[in-house]
Amino acid sequence: MYCITIRRNYMKKVNVYRTIACIVLFVFTVSCKKHETHVTPIVEQILETKQAIEHYIQQHPNSTHTRPIFITFWDFDGTILKGDCSEGLEEHGKPIYKGLVQVCIEKGYSAYYKNNEFKKFLDTYIHLDNTKGHRVSYAYLPTIFAGAHRDEILNIATMYFTQTLARYYFTSSIAILQKLKENNILIYVISASPEFFVKGASATIGIPQSHMYGIEVVTKNGVLTSIVTKPIPYAEGKTHTLKLIIEKLQNKYNTHHVYALAAFGNSYSTDGHFLHYIASQTLPAGKPVSVMINGGHPPIQYANLFTCVHQDAIIGH
Repeated sequence: MYCITIRRNYMKKVNVYRTIACIVLFVFTVSCKKHETHVTPIVEQILETKQAIEHYIQQHPNSTHTRPIFITFWDFDGTILKGDCSEGLEEHGKPIYKGLVQVCIEKGYSAYYKNNEFKKFLDTYIHLDNTKGHRVSYAYLPTIFAGAHRDEILNIATMYFTQTLARYYFTSSIAILQKLKENNILIYVISASPEFFVKGASATIGIPQSHMYGIEVVTKNGVLTSIVTKPIPYAEGKTHTLKLIIEKLQNKYNTHHVYALAAFGNSYSTDGHFLHYIASQTLPAGKPVSVMINGGHPPIQYANLFTCVHQDAIIGH
């Protein structure tokens, strides 16, 4: 028994070291990849606004007694990750990778669907989406895992990001994230995927799990229920979540000097509301920037408000 225990502990350490090595290798690979030309001007605009606010505070010393906090807000699926961590990715009718919903159903974590019933789930999901809209269909996703232990699914998501999904991060998004972190700008992710999926990306993008928000359900003793908590981070709900994050930071650091410098999204219907909120702010100095990635032509209500860019390059290619 003693030898078995030592062997288990040894293997745990080996697995930890392997995971760390994968993350270090991933970060090194990202830093060596070439990104698209829009990265530098976007980063420069954000940093110019940050510097302008810092200069304003220096010129008005009575305006604050605390260090200002600078933040940016990001959608996840289609913005950082090509495709969707919940739904997967298809191109020209060809499956590229499975989504975490399918992975977890096939591993037996759904109380609603057997491990061979992903097609049955998909039919229900598409029906909800077509008849009741994205908000209802997205909120349905985490409820099908009621009865499962949240941390077990989070561990599966973490491993799947490390082994598979991290290869499909947009090179340019990762480059911008790295530059923001280097300049002490906080990053928050607000996703319409289940929170126990999106938090699995934490290690591979270097963002704390506490800074990553998704659709949540009530848990009891670590076990998921089918009760969805509000706000649901979709459309207006993302803006609501954004405001709650800012309020939490203000209360934590006892300051009103929390400045949202930028927002990033990929869908006018899902992300347009919170991108508009950020772009329409009046800051003490400089201008905020909202970036729409691969969103296509803007509807009239968002015309000339966002920086629209196209991204193709991903980490794994």
